[in-house]
This record gives sequence, structure tokens and C-alpha cells, in this order.
Amino acid sequence: MPPASSGGHLSPAPNLRARPSPFRICKLAEVNYEWMRERLETFEKVLLAYDNRDLRADSSKEIGAAISTTLPTIRQIVKQLDPALPPRITEPQAYVGVHPTLRAVREALGILRDQELWALNLAPEAPSLVADQFHPHVWPAASALWDTGQYRVAVGQAAVSLSAHIAQKAASPLTERELVAQLFSPAEPTGHQVRLHYPGDRTSKTWRSRQEGLHLLAQGAFAGIRNVATHTDDEWTEQVGLEHVAVLSVVARWADETEVVRP
Repeated sequence: MPPASSGGHLSPAPNLRARPSPFRICKLAEVNYEWMRERLETFEKVLLAYDNRDLRADSSKEIGAAISTTLPTIRQIVKQLDPALPPRITEPQAYVGVHPTLRAVREALGILRDQELWALNLAPEAPSLVADQFHPHVWPAASALWDTGQYRVAVGQAAVSLSAHIAQKAASPLTERELVAQLFSPAEPTGHQVRLHYPGDRTSKTWRSRQEGLHLLAQGAFAGIRNVATHTDDEWTEQVGLEHVAVLSVVARWADETEVVRP
């Protein structure tokens, strides 16, 4: 079993068996690199058999069928290693046969072989943050769109889910920035309003500091992340998207620590 990852990044998934590739951080809960290697090596042999086949033999059709049925799995595997590889994994083509696919498969095998060395020699030692360990009302909403590359839209969906989660806890009809501005206010509730306050001594500086932090961070998350995600067409990088999802996850976890306070 390879050592734990030393890459300094936010990764969309935990990596229990090997370091994530520098090209692509898998979002699967567990990445079985030995299985990936075995499937790629087996497919490589099939491609070589196709290249050396006897067109008159019945086995030629069997080899072609084996390629067709295996392609979807191979594309998913190489996608985890380098997103540029799947388009090169194709059915045999006129004139070039399986050679483009064979080269792509061998590149993927090279990534699997050398990724530990890359992580060891090219990346500084730093902790990694695992995205699918973010708050359960945040990451699942974002992950549905994550693999499409629409990171801004995915973050927006995570913010919508967070707003609904907070509103449900307080049975509030409000949404997003208006919702958190009212619910997390350190002031005592008045009229028909309720608050979501941390438990503890509300006269202490520590309590006020925590409550004000939640109040301000939540407003900033909806003003600076949710609103921007909704009202801009500029796409975000994956790194920016993950950082924004991390902020939303912090707000969600802090909100879970609060309790409903009524007038």
C-alpha cells in the first residue's frame, strides 16, 4: 500500500490505496489503483491481439467485440488519471487501427507507474482536504455537476442546498443572505423572528465572537459566493470551486452546532 498523499491541494475524494494522480484527483470514495492497472494491462493485450489478428479467423470478431465492450470502463479509468485521455480511447479506425488507443492506454499505465514518484519529487509536503468529506448538505449538491466541469454552477447548487438546510432547521420562509442575516444575528429574537444561536453563555466574549463569526461568514458566503455564481458567466477553475465549497461546508457545520432560540 503506497504512503499517504503529500500533495498540497483540495481533492474531490479520499485516497485510501494510493496517491491521487497529479493530473486528476478522483472523487471516488476509494480508488483501487491495482484494479485500474490490471484492467489497462489486460486491455493492452487485447489491443495487441487485435493488431496481430488473422482476419480469416473467428477469433477476430471476438477480439473486436472485447474491445467494444471494454471501452466504456477503460475511458472511465483513464479519465481519473488524465481528462485528456478518454477521447483518444476509440474503436479501431481505418488506416491507423488501434494504435492511437494503444498509445493512450500506455500513457495511462505510465501515469499509474510514476505517480508516486511525481508526488514524492515534484510536490511539496502539505496536507490534503478531501471534498467528499465536506458537509453532507453541501458536497452531494455540488458533486452532481462536478464531473461536467461546470464548477461555478456546481457551487451555486451547493449554496442552494445549504440555504434549504438552514431554513428547514429554523422553519423559516427566508432564503440565502436574508435568511442567514436574520437567523444568525447575535441579537435576541424579537416578534415572530427566531434565531439560530450557539449554546452557552451569551454574555461571554467567546460566545459573541463565535456567533458574530458565523453571522458574518454566512452572509459573506451567500453574497460573495452564491450571488457571484448566479450572476456571472465566467467559469471557475476546479481549485476555486473547491475553495468556495469548503467555505459553504464550514458554514453548514457551524450552523449544525446552533440551536433554535425563540422570543
